[in-house]
Order: sequence, then structure tokens, then C-alpha cells
Amino acid sequence: MPSVIPPRQARAYHHAADIPNDVWRALLQNEAASNVILPFARKAVNLSREGDGEQLWIALYDGTNNVEFVLSCTKGPLGNYPIFIVASKSSVQLAQEERRGRKLADSMLPLVLCLLKEIPPQRVFSVFSIAKVAESFAEIFEANTRQDYGIQALEHPYYDATFTFCTSETLKELPDSTSTFSGSEDTVIALRRAEMSHLKGIAAMCKAFSETSPPFVLDDAGAELEARLMIANQQAWVHVVQKEGQEPEIACLVATTRDSDNVTAVTKVFTPEHWRGRGCAGRLLHRVCQDILQKKKRVVLYVGNSDELLPARKVYHKIGFQGLSGLQGQQVKDVEKWIEIGFKGTTLGYW
Repeated sequence: MPSVIPPRQARAYHHAADIPNDVWRALLQNEAASNVILPFARKAVNLSREGDGEQLWIALYDGTNNVEFVLSCTKGPLGNYPIFIVASKSSVQLAQEERRGRKLADSMLPLVLCLLKEIPPQRVFSVFSIAKVAESFAEIFEANTRQDYGIQALEHPYYDATFTFCTSETLKELPDSTSTFSGSEDTVIALRRAEMSHLKGIAAMCKAFSETSPPFVLDDAGAELEARLMIANQQAWVHVVQKEGQEPEIACLVATTRDSDNVTAVTKVFTPEHWRGRGCAGRLLHRVCQDILQKKKRVVLYVGNSDELLPARKVYHKIGFQGLSGLQGQQVKDVEKWIEIGFKGTTLGYW
């Protein structure tokens, strides 16, 4: 006689201080992948309860009271974030469970129904998770909102990326080029944390970076606010170039805006077009990874899978980020495909 699979149960929390210990443990056990939820949730513990309606976390428990998934629906300083979903298992493990009869859709349905009880469906402008989870959530969310609200999942993802990591063991040595460009003795460089004196240049880069990630495009005010916050929180690094007799110029920006006990995420790497091809991104990112890995176990980032981002993937691979070699069939533990699926008929946020 086949065994009966116990039902799942979704539980909602409107303030981070109400999140129970077993959910925190589940996030910490998968700290790298939880980076899209854990750092903000930690900070949100200290937020006033007056804004409870703006923040929401949902934990999905299996029949044995283990946390299978954690979903966040939260708001940052620049607007609403996407729906983030962290799984306690890898995509390989989820596929194995499906073959044993535990369908992913059976987990996503109670998550979606719980979410729809707590917020208006128009709030869900996108979902970001490992590909299998995002696709399943999008299908079920559309099925439960299309008829009454006209909401549809977009055919093409907003973002198709590889989640990768670097550790002190995988970080590679780069040639020492921290003082001058090769063949340019009159040009001095500095790799450093940003200061408020860099605000104008960083704001311009934040805006330019956002224009590469439609539909999440910042206006001038939003870009300045983002830059100001990153500098104030010591989350921005700059590659400064100064030619003899000229004003210094920012040739590259690296931002690290999500931080937890053992993991820091690189959330922006941007080089203005006229500085590209001169090693600025690799030089600065390597320096940032060195600094982070003195205190943390992992640096993580997402890099797009499109052909136009192949040069970026090559740079990250050269530094020591895993699973980006391009070899067919190569599978690295903890390296996953993540996608962000948008929804038509919703109110756009920003992240």
C-alpha cells in the first residue's frame, strides 16, 4: 500500500521579529542561496510595526514540520521587491523528489494561496528563484489570478542568471596591477571603498546599470538615492583612475548590498563603456573578494546567461567564481540557474 504524503502548510509572518526559529535555521542552513531573503529579514527585525503591511514572509512546512520553502514579499528604500523564494533543497533534489511523487506544484499552491490572502495580487510584479521553483510558482499564480484580475506571466524572463560563488580556496591570484595601467605610467589607479565625494559618479553608474536591466530603470533621483545609501553603508567600491594633470575618474563600480554571517553578495559590477576592455572590473572585483573573504566564507553573485554577458562570465571565472567555465555537462554543487519571471497586469517595483 503506497504511503500517504502529509499535506503542506503555509504560515505567514508580517514582522520579521515574528519569524520562528525553525525558519531562521532553514535560512541559515542554506545561507548562500538565502542571500536574497536573509540579510533584509535580519535588518527588518528592528523595523517599526507600523509598517507591518509592507513586509511579509511565508514559510511552507511539509507534513513533518520541516521548512521546505521561504517566500518574502518585502519593500526596500526604492520600492517593492520581487517575490523571492528560497528552497531548502537544490534543483537536483527537487527533481528527485518529483520522481518519487512529491510534486513541486503541491508546494507552490499553498504558497500562492497564502500569499493571495495577505496581499493584493497586483503587488506580485515578478518572482525570482531557482528556475524550477519560479516556473512552478508563475504557472500557479497565473492560474489563480488570470480570470479575476487579468494577470499573466510574461513569456520571456526579466532575468535569466547563474548563481555562483567564490571562496578563499577558489579565489585565484591575479597579476599585481594595483598602481598603474600596463604601458600607462602616467596613469595611477586606486581600488577603494567609495566616499560621498564619489556620489555624482556612482549615481550616474547606478542609472546606467539600471538601464541594462529593464524594466527596472531608475530616474536621476532614484539613482542618487541608491548611490547615497550604498556609500553611507560602505557597500560601494570604486576603481579610480587618474591621469597626470587630470581629475580622477571612476572606471568601475562594485556594490555589495546583501550581507549575512558568512556570505556577502556582489549586487552590481559596472564599467562605463569607454573604460571596458582594460581589466577594470576584474581588478576591482578581485580586490573586493579579497577584502570580503578575510571575514566571510563566501562571496556570491548572479550573472546573466545571455551571450552579451559572456565577457562578464569569463571575468568572474578567471577570478574564481565557480560553474562558469562553459564546459558542457559540468555541474558544481550550489551553482544554480535562477530566473525572474514578470507578470502582466501588476504594479512594477524595483530591486
